[in-house]
Amino acid sequence: MTTTIDGIANVNVWTGDGTVVHDTGVSVSGGRIAAVAPLPADAPGVLDGQGGWVIPGLIDCHIHLWGARTPHPVHWVVDPRLPNALRSVADVGKILRSGFTTVREAGGTLGPSLRQVIDAGDIEGPRVVPAYLGLSRTGGHGDCHTLPMAWVREQPFMALVTDGPANLRRAVRTVAREGGRWVKVWASGGVLSERDDPEHVHYGPDELAAIVEEAHAIDLPVGAHCESLAATYAAVEAGVDAIEHGFQLDEGVCQAMRERGVTLVSTLSVLQRYVRWEGPEISPEQRETSKRLLVIAEESLNLAVATGVRVAMGSDCFSEPMTPFGHSADELGYMRDAGVDAETCLRSATSVAARLVGMESRIGMVTEGRLADFLLLPADPRQDLDVVIRPERITAVIKDGRRVR
Repeated sequence: MTTTIDGIANVNVWTGDGTVVHDTGVSVSGGRIAAVAPLPADAPGVLDGQGGWVIPGLIDCHIHLWGARTPHPVHWVVDPRLPNALRSVADVGKILRSGFTTVREAGGTLGPSLRQVIDAGDIEGPRVVPAYLGLSRTGGHGDCHTLPMAWVREQPFMALVTDGPANLRRAVRTVAREGGRWVKVWASGGVLSERDDPEHVHYGPDELAAIVEEAHAIDLPVGAHCESLAATYAAVEAGVDAIEHGFQLDEGVCQAMRERGVTLVSTLSVLQRYVRWEGPEISPEQRETSKRLLVIAEESLNLAVATGVRVAMGSDCFSEPMTPFGHSADELGYMRDAGVDAETCLRSATSVAARLVGMESRIGMVTEGRLADFLLLPADPRQDLDVVIRPERITAVIKDGRRVR
């Protein structure tokens, strides 16, 4: 149940770029921010913020919305699709109520459809910037190695499994045709894969170049899943727009990312969850790999920040209960605990994230003319980041000028 508001009074505003406006208000008209200026708290349709803090609605730049309730990819391929689609409706509601008003969906068949029904107002959820199906080489991280190839190709769950420049160009066109707003490519292996390894580099230079050229020709940005240093170098050289995960970075690749404007999407939380998960879904070997990578990933994140690389946050939530929906902001806590300052953490989920999803003129800031997406918090998040990380501490969530919580 949502309620349209005309504004919020008696608040302090962190605008999203480091600017703070004290003792002010936020006026709303037609779903947009009309002004950041004082207004009477007793006016009709105006919330009294009682001295709290307003910040932009949060943006999760790496999440999977396929309604899965198991982390095993075999189930993602063979389980009936309709129950998972219905579960995804519940998932996006949790995400919105936790303060995330926009998400960048990172590979799956449901993203474009969820975008459509949410934008139409048929269900409640964050606005979705979908990748549709990502691109994976045969035997890559987006493949399901233990199932017959025909099943994986005919019933793709998160990736189009294909090889060679010509086929990859066709795959990019398929993503665009089906409503993808960016192109996801697995350029390395991953921790939970059955038969590949995070250190493996996937796709050759000619293949990566074909993906980027074809995507950029139709104004689609490219994000590359990279868990190894070599894969990150290859993806940056090919001209991608974002490095997803980027667990292993060095000074050279950070300099190249900064110079080329490549964004790092931080996903420390997924490694943290692998390390902490005690179920049989994570093998002892995978847990040890995650522990090793986590130490390197924290160092890499700090190096990227120090080098001046733009950092956006991503939760990589993909399956309950291992990666619970509605807790994306845990990533901000893990970034903070790794040594990143609170202001950079907040920007990673607001203004920097808005730029990555191509909506910097519409979201990510609390300024006149932007969409009225913002949170009301009980304290200054720069001093107490937990008011953002813990959903129960958020006083109100506003999306498009409507109070959803």
